[in-house]
Amino acid sequence: MSGICGIIRLDGVPVGRAELEAMTSRAAYRGFDGIEYHCHGPVGIACLSLDTTPDGAGACRPVIERHQGVIFAADARLDNRDACVAVSPFPHSMSATDAELMLDMLLHAGEQGPARLLGDFAYALWDPARLELRLARDSMGMRTLYYRIETGRVLFATEVRQILALKDVPRRLNVQAVGWHLCGMQTPPGQVFYEGIEELKPAEEVTIDRAGRKRSRCYWAPDPERRLRYPDERAYAEHMRELLTEAVRCRMRARDPVGVSLSGGVDSTCVASMAGWLRGQGEAVPAMRAYSWIFSELPECDERENIYRIADHFGIPVHEVPAEETYPLVEDALNQPHEDDPFFSMFLPFMEKSLSAAAADRVSVMFYGFRGDVMCGGNVNDVPGMLLAGHFRESCRELSALSQVFSLSWPSTLSRYLVRPVLADTLRGGAFVSGWRALRRDGPSGSEKSDAGAHLLPRGPMRRAAEHVSSAFLHQVGLPPVEPVRVAARVWPHSAPRNRYIHIFSPLVTRGVTYAERVAAQHGVGLADPWSDRRIAEFILACPQYCVDTASEGKRLARRAMVGIMPAEAIRAVGKVSPEPLYLGALRDKAYHKVLDLMTQSRCAELGFVDEAMLRERFERFVRGDVPSFDLWPTLSLEIWLRRFW
Repeated sequence: MSGICGIIRLDGVPVGRAELEAMTSRAAYRGFDGIEYHCHGPVGIACLSLDTTPDGAGACRPVIERHQGVIFAADARLDNRDACVAVSPFPHSMSATDAELMLDMLLHAGEQGPARLLGDFAYALWDPARLELRLARDSMGMRTLYYRIETGRVLFATEVRQILALKDVPRRLNVQAVGWHLCGMQTPPGQVFYEGIEELKPAEEVTIDRAGRKRSRCYWAPDPERRLRYPDERAYAEHMRELLTEAVRCRMRARDPVGVSLSGGVDSTCVASMAGWLRGQGEAVPAMRAYSWIFSELPECDERENIYRIADHFGIPVHEVPAEETYPLVEDALNQPHEDDPFFSMFLPFMEKSLSAAAADRVSVMFYGFRGDVMCGGNVNDVPGMLLAGHFRESCRELSALSQVFSLSWPSTLSRYLVRPVLADTLRGGAFVSGWRALRRDGPSGSEKSDAGAHLLPRGPMRRAAEHVSSAFLHQVGLPPVEPVRVAARVWPHSAPRNRYIHIFSPLVTRGVTYAERVAAQHGVGLADPWSDRRIAEFILACPQYCVDTASEGKRLARRAMVGIMPAEAIRAVGKVSPEPLYLGALRDKAYHKVLDLMTQSRCAELGFVDEAMLRERFERFVRGDVPSFDLWPTLSLEIWLRRFW
């Protein structure tokens, strides 16, 4: 929403305001409510304020602590203001901005300070006594912060292109980030597409001293040993409802009205229902407007029936966005990547249309349900957990449902969903690898390959790359054999929560959320995702996973948490409808010639990233219907980005 940037001259050279103005000009849309500068000697900081709060508490401006001379800037929404007020030494703290209260907490709590801040934030703190710069990003990675350390100088900014705005910053492509992108767009946090520029990871604090030396630490991580054991599933649902209520309430601290990107699925209907219910309870929350995708040409994608069940029940007006106006790649103005990286959604035209309508309606914040899928769905199965809890009949029903959903034989179902997870929990490291290979003798199933030739397959992230991506290039850039999120998940002692952790902190999800935040900011609208609340993540990871989601009852916990809030008929009707036919229709028909153009004299091929002939041949086979699906979007999005910015 808001933005920050700064220049710290470690060599003592004064910072010129013109340099800061060059940085702010590249993200001027973040300064809708004004841009403030602090230039004093070798320190220059600018704050671009896009304040969505009704009382000015979200204003982004430089904060200077008088006694120690600390200079602080934050792009933030603070959810635990009361806790910060309690430690603030100043009598005006109740009327202080979120940034001022954050600084009070950081100065009071020392190293524990960042972990004690709840909300979405990125901040910079300059300590003139220690000549140290501290940079940090919130636990769930909802706000971004990039930095560049040079000889005698440190640069930082909300967006990469603010750093690139300085003429002496080189533009060199980071080909390892390109490799990650082409492997399923799972580019990990910390990987920037420009060499020499770094990104703070979620829950990371970086300290840079006067010599330009960097120290990095992770200030928060969910506890892998924490387990919740309630007497029945109603208690988990009640706990989930309390947390989602608070997550929505915190994000409703916004000017009237707010918007919601409402589909007929579980994630957004939960958010809209909770907001409507809070307003119906008499709470002082803003009115909500819905912005919904309507499919006439593709009725199998249309969710109007359930959208209006929710909207009519809570009195939420709906702005319909016709899908036929949002085919991917058709309209160039609606299909543009950001300069920072090539990641953008194939369904960006819907986001652009809905945000444009929301901005015309003077909506302050748009609500999404981005992390709902990975928090409460995502096919994380826990048959061993059911058995350990004594739910024998339910475990049999779950195995039967898994067998039907994935078209597996009973031996394969038992192997995949019972024996393998038990082995993974019991045999760690090399012993598990041997056991896993032995179990694969039951033959291939689903997307698995047979053992014959399995040793020839690429491992780790390279397995996600499409056939036309150059294997030589991927080996050259040196992607690790195991993705960082999977390495981090190894501390979890059981398979189900380990898989849930991988889902929640998926790089693809994090990239999607931060990209959406940039798009919303360009329309002068804030972004909120109650499902991306740290408290919900901690709770979900501590729950028995069979209470969260099952094959026989998708998003089980979320549905049960909404009993008494969402209309019962809507709870029964919510489901997962994919808009993928819109994308496939664009490739085969609506944008066919544009796609061919992107494959002709391809920049990706010129740089050695893909085999152009193989790409075109595979695409034509897909168009003819010889192959049912085609993993093309990572290549197309990269090609569009390279042509525009390189």
